[in-house]
Amino acid sequence: MMLADYHTHNYLCKHADGTLEEYVQHAVNIGLNEIGLSDHTPMPDNWDSEVRMTEQQFRSEYVPMVKELQEKYRGAISIKFGLEGDFMPGTEAWVKAFNAASDFDYVIGSVHYLDDWGFDNPLFVAKYDEKDVNDIYGLYYQRIAQSAACGLFDIIGHCDLVKKFGHRPTKEMVDVLHETFKIVKQYDIAVEINTSGLRKPVKEMYPSEKILSILSEYNIPLTLGSDAHTPADVGRDFDIAKGFIQKYGRGKISVFNKRQRSEVNV
Repeated sequence: MMLADYHTHNYLCKHADGTLEEYVQHAVNIGLNEIGLSDHTPMPDNWDSEVRMTEQQFRSEYVPMVKELQEKYRGAISIKFGLEGDFMPGTEAWVKAFNAASDFDYVIGSVHYLDDWGFDNPLFVAKYDEKDVNDIYGLYYQRIAQSAACGLFDIIGHCDLVKKFGHRPTKEMVDVLHETFKIVKQYDIAVEINTSGLRKPVKEMYPSEKILSILSEYNIPLTLGSDAHTPADVGRDFDIAKGFIQKYGRGKISVFNKRQRSEVNV
């Protein structure tokens, strides 16, 4: 039996606190078996650079620190070399080349933008009132399906992030969800249970139990992540998540090594 937190950030993304080692130390202190370091990826032309590290920081700081910590904490905890990627249509070739140049254990694929709208950014939450919420959800799940099909990622991150501020569709989305996660299954991508939703205005884990039941129906593998932006959030609310893993994931989570997936009991 083991527990792994595969979604963590650090100071390099400019909106999280703490060094990579402080996240690792907290994981050791709370008894995790494995931690994935998965800060936000650089993007081409320094796009969105105010909330992510640059390519230069990735190569000169992030990669060396991950490698150093893997050696320093060998025997105490397994440290995985990861990244949270952004799915943005039009950047696929750049992202493919960037990912191929490093020996990642896994790459999370997340949708944070719908075209030029950072829909999960509190600064732009008013735009929800300017658009049809059903259209927002429809486009979001279109992007989730595309992120699964593009071949760039191993894990779908916070797969219903669009609910972050509590906005809900006014029409039934079951068919859309089934079609989306059929594609996730087709491309053999894992989906994370992300506990950070409990710390956001929606006060609900990502994904909802409705989606977890669909994932279970399609036997889609699960990973576990806190989306920690402070060291103290590593492993936070995993007691709740473990219950969902037992109910919807056959008591198993996926772990990765050099982008190869295996399952372990929690």
